[in-house]
Amino acid sequence: MSGRRAALGLVAALLVGCGMGQAFPSTSSTNAIGLGVGYQPPPFSAADLNGQQHDLAAYKGRVVVLHFWASWCPYCRSEIPELTELYQQANKSVQVIAVSSDEDVAVLKQFIAEKQLPYPIIADHDMPRSISEQYGISGIPVTYVIGKDGRIAERLHGASEIIEAVTRVLAGPSST
Repeated sequence: MSGRRAALGLVAALLVGCGMGQAFPSTSSTNAIGLGVGYQPPPFSAADLNGQQHDLAAYKGRVVVLHFWASWCPYCRSEIPELTELYQQANKSVQVIAVSSDEDVAVLKQFIAEKQLPYPIIADHDMPRSISEQYGISGIPVTYVIGKDGRIAERLHGASEIIEAVTRVLAGPSST
């Protein structure tokens, strides 16, 4: 039994050391860039399909919903209504940005037009430096909810309750 406890303790220590086993990093690393909750996300600046520039740092003071998806992904498609609702009902406190991994931008644009997606969409395939790679995205959908303080508040994998996550972040300590 004590060997099992020691092994679990070692796993917990490794997770905490990697920033995965804690709600927020230690105070010495609050400005550290990372992909775990409490870390500053990797910065990026990119134009969406309408040519509007989006610089993540410019949204500090707002909650950012950074959604990684593709038009061919059924789970991603199921999240479109929530993202649309967030975008349409959000005031200046929330910004929705979607990063598409579609390889054919013409097909992506056709999908966006058919579904009348209102929020900004960045075609990651056309980027000189992939935002998905910077964020360690290996499967989609993945949604990062970044708090007003500019730190990652939540990371959602697969089809998720995005509105509830944004509500939690807006009500939490990073919204002050």
